[in-house]
Amino acid sequence: MDIANKRVTVIGLSESGFSAAKLLKRVGASARISESRDDDAIRAKLEALGEVESEMGAHSKGFIEKSDLVVTSPGVAFDAEPLKWARDAGIPVISELELGYRFCRSPIVAVTGTNGKSTTVSMIHHMLGVNGMRSHLLGNIGRPICEEVLDISPGSVVSLEVSSFQLETIERFRPKISVLLNVTQDHLDRYKNMKKYREAKSRIFENQGSGDYAILDHDDPAVRRMADGVKAECFYFSVKEKVRGSYLSNQRIFIDTGSGPVDVCGGSETGLRGIHNIQNALAAFLVLKLNIRNADMLDAIRSFKALPHRFELVYEIDGVKYINDSKSTTVDSTMKALRDFPEQSVILIAGGRDKGSDYSPIIELAKKIKYAVLIGETRSKIRSALNGQDVRIHECGTLQEAVTFSGKAAQSGDAVILSPMCSSFDMFKNYKERGDEFKASVFRRALS
Repeated sequence: MDIANKRVTVIGLSESGFSAAKLLKRVGASARISESRDDDAIRAKLEALGEVESEMGAHSKGFIEKSDLVVTSPGVAFDAEPLKWARDAGIPVISELELGYRFCRSPIVAVTGTNGKSTTVSMIHHMLGVNGMRSHLLGNIGRPICEEVLDISPGSVVSLEVSSFQLETIERFRPKISVLLNVTQDHLDRYKNMKKYREAKSRIFENQGSGDYAILDHDDPAVRRMADGVKAECFYFSVKEKVRGSYLSNQRIFIDTGSGPVDVCGGSETGLRGIHNIQNALAAFLVLKLNIRNADMLDAIRSFKALPHRFELVYEIDGVKYINDSKSTTVDSTMKALRDFPEQSVILIAGGRDKGSDYSPIIELAKKIKYAVLIGETRSKIRSALNGQDVRIHECGTLQEAVTFSGKAAQSGDAVILSPMCSSFDMFKNYKERGDEFKASVFRRALS
């Protein structure tokens, strides 16, 4: 991508926008910044960038129209005003993901899905490394592709987590292997309906062709149908039936890429808890098989350490387990967390900022919930969804209050689970801060 001396405007100076601006400077482009915020953190980033043309506190049409190219951060909606100005002026608009891809010299394994993508891409990264293949873990998981792409050697693999927001503004982005884990209700505050959300996710396959691979969840009919029209060679993973790809049969994991099934291990041998993690592992095993024919899979998955804030056992106090599942920001992910527990054994702490979700599906597992302890802006909406169910409900003003109340309500054998079904931005900076506060509250209770 030849953008030397061209005026390239980055919309939004988030981590991805900051990394994009640094990349642009390294390749000789004239980097420009348009940021709606104006605070100490933004000014510190601008200072770190050095000489760049910028506007802060608001976007202006005149500033945008002086661009040769616009690079957008994933947090900026597709129909945001500055992006409309650019398109109306005939200025190309691409995502930070697309910019990074244009300079990438290594094959990319890209993973997307509503739930499980961070865990799965981390599994892939770990298992490739265990088998002697250098992998760079980048993307939506925390370190933008633009941050490292110029320093990645051609012999490496890029293990990349991608979100629907990033995929909205791709043009040529073409992974060697694309993985679509699932598509469940999420981000309906950004997308008009589930159809639009699925369309954004499916763009991960858009530019793939001969010699590429697509991996999809066979158990989800909507995801399975996305294979129609995909030009890459398609494989599937399933916990319900034998498929061309990877599957669970009689509690054992098999891989079959066309030469007959290979028995990998028993599901329990992986050390993973929950069927959703077995699904993640099936996808990761398949990626490993497509990269390394005789890979060591069992030792690789056994040595994988689960990510924090994802069904993380924090502590056990008087026979009550405290589980931090702060990363569960959708109804579907919370339902997966509840499925492994017996009836009337869970004190569920839920609530936060709404993403346009329908909370009524949680009724299916209401018998698991002894108490719903609700926090945040969605308290009344979740309460309404649970009305009529045999679930006691209590509302708290803070997460610490919720932990204190839950500890008093729980009995030996119960589990107190923070699994919010919502984003964290009403009370916390992000899900990590929310999870850390939960853990701190649990430890305070343990010491009291």
